[in-house]
Amino acid sequence: MTDESPDYGLDDFDPAAPCHLDLLEVVESSSYKVLGEYRTWTDAYFVLYDEGAPWGIPGAPQLRTVHVARDLQARTFKIDTTEIPLVAMAESWLIARGCPDGIVDPTRYQPADTTTRALEARIRRDGDHFAVLTSYSDDQRDAPETAVMLRSLDPKVRPEFRILLERVDMTAGTHTLREGGFTTYEQAVEWWNAWSNEGAPPLRPPASVVATHTVTAAPAPSTPAVSWSQGR
Repeated sequence: MTDESPDYGLDDFDPAAPCHLDLLEVVESSSYKVLGEYRTWTDAYFVLYDEGAPWGIPGAPQLRTVHVARDLQARTFKIDTTEIPLVAMAESWLIARGCPDGIVDPTRYQPADTTTRALEARIRRDGDHFAVLTSYSDDQRDAPETAVMLRSLDPKVRPEFRILLERVDMTAGTHTLREGGFTTYEQAVEWWNAWSNEGAPPLRPPASVVATHTVTAAPAPSTPAVSWSQGR
């Protein structure tokens, strides 16, 4: 993480529509710090950390993505933004909007092993396969963890449900990411509940490897999907 607040470069630019002024207020309304950014003449892409998130809604995502597009002739701007639980998912969201691969400095956000690197690369590269059903960021543990539950959008993909689990080693300054596959929603929820009580068994990798997140949403049984394709 840097000590820098984001500079969206919007001096002398007006919103292209009232909704973009509303979104600008959203991305300026908290104490965001820049994890990664990339700029062109017209576009700017950000992965931001919300320093106030740990004291906000328990379990809420602590990251925010921002894409700013400027029309240099009309002197107007558009903003797309959303909250996202994992860095690799944030980078994939931005890549889908024209950003280059991997804008967060890996020396600042360092994978602990090759399994983590490979899984994060797959998340950045692939999309539109799974929906985010829910996520929870728990920084009250000795090693902070973030869990994300996913559901396949393709009925032919098995296992249908996946869980991603990130664990941060505060001493080493590294993190691990693991993926588990679940045949049914009930099995995924059973693991999730055990994890919530700090008694979950290790995740078992899915037998077949496919993309691990999406930018659309699909409903889970009795649980509404959480879509991060729309700015909020």
